[in-house]
Amino acid sequence: MLSTEYKTKLFTDLYSGNKPDQVPEKVGVNACAALELAGYDLRFAQYGITKVLDATEQINAKYDTFNLIGTWPGTPWLNKFTGSRTNVMGDDGFIQHPNVHGMEADEYDLLLADPLKFIWETVIPRVFTEFDKPPMKAALAMAKTIKASDHVNGKIAQGNMALIKKYNKSAFPTFVGISRAPFDYLADYLRSFTGALVDVRRKPKEVLEAVSMLTPLMIKSGCPRHVENPNRLTRIFFALHMPTFMSEKFFVKFWWPSFKETVWAIYDKGFGINIFCEENWMHLLDYLNELPPGCELQFEYGDPKIIREKVGDKHIISGLFPVSLMKNGTKQEVCDKAKEYLDMLAVDGKYIFNFDKSILTAGQINWDLFQPLLDTVHEYGKN
Repeated sequence: MLSTEYKTKLFTDLYSGNKPDQVPEKVGVNACAALELAGYDLRFAQYGITKVLDATEQINAKYDTFNLIGTWPGTPWLNKFTGSRTNVMGDDGFIQHPNVHGMEADEYDLLLADPLKFIWETVIPRVFTEFDKPPMKAALAMAKTIKASDHVNGKIAQGNMALIKKYNKSAFPTFVGISRAPFDYLADYLRSFTGALVDVRRKPKEVLEAVSMLTPLMIKSGCPRHVENPNRLTRIFFALHMPTFMSEKFFVKFWWPSFKETVWAIYDKGFGINIFCEENWMHLLDYLNELPPGCELQFEYGDPKIIREKVGDKHIISGLFPVSLMKNGTKQEVCDKAKEYLDMLAVDGKYIFNFDKSILTAGQINWDLFQPLLDTVHEYGKN
C-alpha cells in the first residue's frame, strides 16, 4: 500500500507544475452512497454524526483509494434550521434543488443600488424562511444555524482526519474555498435557472449590470481570509452551471467575461483553480485557454482526445471516465477502458483519474468492479 506522503506528493507535484511519479486518482463517491452501503436510511442518518462517520469508515476500510471517499453528506438539519427553499430533502432522503428564486424580474434596480443590502435584507429571508420571522425568532434561527454548523462540521472534520490517518489516505487536495461564476450566482440564488435565461432576452442591460456588480463579491468569496499566504496548492473550487444551457452568443456576452475576470483575480492573489465543467463543453473548449495556466478542469462529458488536444497543454484534466460502465460493464471492460483513458490523457502528467460524475447511490455501480478499477489505475498509471 502506498504511503500517505507518497499519495500527497503526487498531487503537490501536479499542482506545482511537476510531473508526478504516477497518475493520481480522486474518485468521487458521495456520502449518501456510503450510507446506503452501510445499510443506513438516508432520511434519518444524515441528521447525525455517528452514522455518517461509521459509513465513511466502512467504505474506506474496504477500498484502497488515494483520498478519503464517502464524506460530507447533505445537511438536512441545516435546511430545517434555516427554512431553506433551495435545498429540500426528497422522499428518498436525497437533497433536491428546486428551481426557486429570491428576486423578482422587476427588482434589478434594487439589486444594483446596493447588492449586499438587497441580498441580505430581501433575498435571504425569501429563500431561507426562518430568517423572515420576527427579529428575535430570526436571530435565534441564525444562532442555531451557526452553532449547529460549527459543531457538526467540526466533529465530521475531526472524524475524517482520524480516518485519513487510520486508512493511509492523502488529506490533499482539499478546497480552501468555493466561489461561483457571477452569472451562475444570479441564476442559482437570485433569479432561478429559468428566470435568468428569460432575463437575458428581456432585460439584457440589467443582467449585464447585475453580473458586473456581483463579480467583486464572487472574487471576494474566492479569496478566503483565513488563507494568509495562498499558493497554487490552496485551491478554489468552481462548479459551472449555466454555460451549456446557453447559446454561444449569449454565453460570450453574458456569462464568460465576468467568470474570466473572477478566475484571473483569484489566481492573481496566488490561489490555484479547480473547475467542474458540468455537462458537455466541447463547443466551448477554446475559451478555457483564456484562463490562467494550471487550472484543474473536471469534465463530465466530451471526447477525451479532443479535450486533451485543446486544453491539455495548459491545464490539468480530470473526470470523463464513464461511471455508467461500472454498472453494466465486465471487469475486463472496466479495466481496459481505464487503460484507454490513461493512454489518452496521461501523456505529460497533467491528468487526475476521476469519474465523469460522483457515485451518488449504492446501486449506481457494481462494487465488485470498484477495487479492480483502482488497482488498474494505480498500476497502469505509473510513469
